[in-house]
Amino acid sequence: MSVIRNHKYIFAAVCAAMAVVIGAASVLFYVSQIEAVYAVKAGNQELFKVRDRETAEKVIEEVMDKYTPKGAQVSEIVLDKKISTDVTGVKKDKIDEEVLTEEEAVDYVIEQNSGDDPLFCVTIKADVSDVNDLEAETKVQADDEMFENNRKVVQQGENGSKVDTNRVISVNGAVLNEKNVNSTVINDATDKVIHEGTKVRPHDTVWANYSGNTIGVGDGNRVANFALNFVGNPYRWGGTSLTNGADCSGFIYAVYRHFGYNAVPRVGAQKIGRGVALAEAEPGDVVFYGHHYAMYIGGGKVVHAYNSRRGICVTSVHDPGRILTIRRLVEPRQE
Repeated sequence: MSVIRNHKYIFAAVCAAMAVVIGAASVLFYVSQIEAVYAVKAGNQELFKVRDRETAEKVIEEVMDKYTPKGAQVSEIVLDKKISTDVTGVKKDKIDEEVLTEEEAVDYVIEQNSGDDPLFCVTIKADVSDVNDLEAETKVQADDEMFENNRKVVQQGENGSKVDTNRVISVNGAVLNEKNVNSTVINDATDKVIHEGTKVRPHDTVWANYSGNTIGVGDGNRVANFALNFVGNPYRWGGTSLTNGADCSGFIYAVYRHFGYNAVPRVGAQKIGRGVALAEAEPGDVVFYGHHYAMYIGGGKVVHAYNSRRGICVTSVHDPGRILTIRRLVEPRQE
């Protein structure tokens, strides 16, 4: 019986040993199906998994770079959650599905942080410096050697340059506050200088005399009323379009051409027609100021293509400056 009992003990021991071997083999088989990777966390929330710690660190570093203004001198970086990494495991057949590459992880974080519920917030305080133009000023000086309404550029302006330093506060790359803290001039600007004549022009025989003949028969009121239809339209230097843009002489030219008065030149209307005094001016008469044309509409007012800022408009007859001559181009037929 003792022998039998011994055999029983041996058999039980063998069975126990086999169970241990089989159990160990099962554990080894299970472990062989798992691969160690690194999980990146913000606080207690897992953000993503990557293959190794180096990749995890590169992802966080690249995210920080994307949130930092270019050329900035960073003084402070604050994260609202602690970023950490932990070793974890992923089944080998799930690696491609669950583990991100460095580029994929960066894109994922940037995209998630741009929404209303970001994974974490990075607040950066930095000084950012840029080179900008230092704009030249334009100075107009009176010149009593030049006639009125004459202008001459005696010094061309040139912009300088300066370094502007702004203190920027941003959250996840979006600027929340920006304040200039310093400006340093690199190159001084050169002011543009214009001389403007103040000398009163003497009346000469071409502009001041009241001689001459009208170029045709017509109704000046009708011409002036037609011209008023285009008030509000743009000024364009060299233009003759009443709708798309005309300059001062082009406006007079186009209005009279509409009525078939082809003798009116593109420029030089002050040399045709019959000269009249201001007290005798009637609607349709052309008022010449030296470098500007307008059409008298009555009541001490003119309509004209003033400039690029004001376009075609109505002003006082005296607004453009000193009147040099007023020419009547058409008048009713004398019975």
